[in-house]
Amino acid sequence: MNGTQDDLLDVAVIGGSQAGLAMAWHLAQERLRFVVLDAGPDIGHTWRSRWDSLTLFTPAQHDALPGMRFPGPPDIYPGKDAVASYLKAYAAAFSLPVRLNARATHLGKTVDGFEIRTPDEVFRARQVVVATGPFQMPFTPPAAQRLDSSVTQLHSAGYRNPQFLPPGPVLVVGGGNSGFQIAEELATSGRQVDLSIGSKMPVLPQRLAGKDLFGCRAGTSSSAAAAAGSARLESGSGRELPTRTDPLSASPTAAAWMSALSSGRPATAPTIPGSAFPA
Repeated sequence: MNGTQDDLLDVAVIGGSQAGLAMAWHLAQERLRFVVLDAGPDIGHTWRSRWDSLTLFTPAQHDALPGMRFPGPPDIYPGKDAVASYLKAYAAAFSLPVRLNARATHLGKTVDGFEIRTPDEVFRARQVVVATGPFQMPFTPPAAQRLDSSVTQLHSAGYRNPQFLPPGPVLVVGGGNSGFQIAEELATSGRQVDLSIGSKMPVLPQRLAGKDLFGCRAGTSSSAAAAAGSARLESGSGRELPTRTDPLSASPTAAAWMSALSSGRPATAPTIPGSAFPA
């Protein structure tokens, strides 16, 4: 862009996934001049790069962006590829101006608003919406650095499937959606799994009385909530997953791992810090 007043956009949106595209739809409804900058080579690329079995934790009828329903029957949990395909179809359906391979490398204030630089272009806009999400830089707690090198450590951002890990028991650290889904998949595959969570809140099932918890949360009675609070987390095979609310004083297995971690001694089980992405 040459920097003339005609090049001044109303809004620049940085990030072209679900938040950025939903914002773009609203901007289009207002007939504003805007652009969506996405670092990936294709819309939905971030979703396709996650682990193989990732699904949304909300059923399809609750997964739509404004103006376009999510395809498929209700009460199913779409997988990552279905989400990526939906996002790409969404951008095409509304002719949203998405620039691919356009990673924002600089954002600065100007007299008229803001300047955004990518490796190939410079954009100027009166307003900027940053919709990159908080999970682009996987975080591993510093304490994990004290584990012996014999311990396989893998962040959920790098996890793909159970075959990705060496044989043996697994400690999944983190009780977010990623941690729970990965722990369930590993348990279903026959692994010994401990799930360490940092909250003493009760573990709720995904479905309650035949309905997804997301859909019935507002009308849940106190008795139903109590029943949900006492429910166990189970794998797809019906086997209960051991869940620990205190990662430093968990089961004998987890406690041994954490003791080894704190002392720097070797430990023998892989660990997966979970919850890299909000499904």
